[in-house]
Amino acid sequence: MAKAQSESFAPDMSGTRALFAEYLGTCLLTLAAAGAGAASGLIPGSGDGVWAGSLTLVVLVLVFGPVSGAHFNPAISIGMTISGRLPKSKTLAYLGAQFAGALTAGLILRVVLQSTTLGLTTSQMPGLAALAIEALLTFWLQWVILASTEKDIPLLQTGLAIGLALGAAGHWGGHFSGASMNPARSLGPAIAAMDFSQIWIYLIGPVVGSSAAALVYGWYRKL
Repeated sequence: MAKAQSESFAPDMSGTRALFAEYLGTCLLTLAAAGAGAASGLIPGSGDGVWAGSLTLVVLVLVFGPVSGAHFNPAISIGMTISGRLPKSKTLAYLGAQFAGALTAGLILRVVLQSTTLGLTTSQMPGLAALAIEALLTFWLQWVILASTEKDIPLLQTGLAIGLALGAAGHWGGHFSGASMNPARSLGPAIAAMDFSQIWIYLIGPVVGSSAAALVYGWYRKL
C-alpha cells in the first residue's frame, strides 16, 4: 500500500488524519496565497500571490494527496462529492476543516503583519461579472483535478497538473475577479479583517463552477 501511494494518487480519506491534513493544507495554502497578496499591498512589487499559491499547492498535493485527496477547498470537495470521489458522510467534516484552516491563516496574518489588507480577495468588476469569472476559473480547476486524479496517474504528475492549473487560472483571472476559486481562502481572511463586502462572490462563484464541472465531467466520462 505504501508503495502504491508513493507512485499514484490514492487517497485514504479515513479518520482524523485526513481532516487534519485538510485543515493544515488549507491553512498553509491560504498563508501562501493571501500572505503574498497582503505583501503586495504592503511592499509594492512584491508579487500578487498567484504562483506562491500554485507552487505551494503542488507541494501540498504531493504531501497530503495520499492522505485526504488534497482538496483544501470547499468548492472542490463539493465537486468531488457530486462526482462520487468523496463520500457524502465526509463532506461536512472536510468543509469544516478547510474553513477552520483558512480562518487560522487569516488570524495569523492579522497578528503577524498587523495589516488591514490581509490578502483579501476583491474585484473591481461588477459583482455578477466577477462571480461568473470565479465560476469559470473553478470549473477549469475542478476539471483538471478530476482528470488528473484518475486511477494510476502518478502522484507527481497530479500535483504538477493541479498546481499549474491554479497558477494559469490565477494568472489571467486574477486581474478580473481576484481568482480565489476557493471559498475558504476568501472567507478566512475576510473574517479576520471583518470585511464581508464582496464575500458572496467567492462563496457562490466557485461552488457553481465546481458543481457544473463535476456534472459535465460525469457526462463526458460516459461518452
